[in-house]
Amino acid sequence: MVDGRLLWRLWLVTMSGFAPLPATVGLSDVVDADLSRSLAEDLVVTLLVWAVFSLLAALYVYAALVRRARGTGVPVTVDALRATQERAFPAGQAERLRARIAASERAYDVTGGAGAWDFQWRPFRGRHAVTGSLTVDRSSGEARVLLRADQGLTDMPGQRRASAFVALCQVTRLGETG
Repeated sequence: MVDGRLLWRLWLVTMSGFAPLPATVGLSDVVDADLSRSLAEDLVVTLLVWAVFSLLAALYVYAALVRRARGTGVPVTVDALRATQERAFPAGQAERLRARIAASERAYDVTGGAGAWDFQWRPFRGRHAVTGSLTVDRSSGEARVLLRADQGLTDMPGQRRASAFVALCQVTRLGETG
């Protein structure tokens, strides 16, 4: 089932990213010609075309997020755009999860001990990373992963806006593979 709120937010973000181009085209038309009915109609058509293109881009990003979350049990909702993502893993998986995070090519700066580890995780192929921590609850033994994206990532367009969500899906896959 498609989360309409997430799709709406992605569309608005995409529209705002595309806004300078149709605005520039519209302003150049106004400067080149006087305001007329045909110019106004052309501006409306231009805005509608850009709205459709941005909707297609938002649908692509939504489908990419669904694909990344498939099989992990992580719900794809409007919360996927939050800068902080958190997930609990069953008791006894902390050491295995820590070892897999440390062995992953996406992780670096894995530090800590005695039930708490910090790491940096690259959800994409670039140099941008999210900050992660893995803590173990002493009483229950459950492992809790907390991932935080910095403002630089959450201001980026497309999937990069949901970088903490993408990283959560990737770490969840590490924790669930046998």
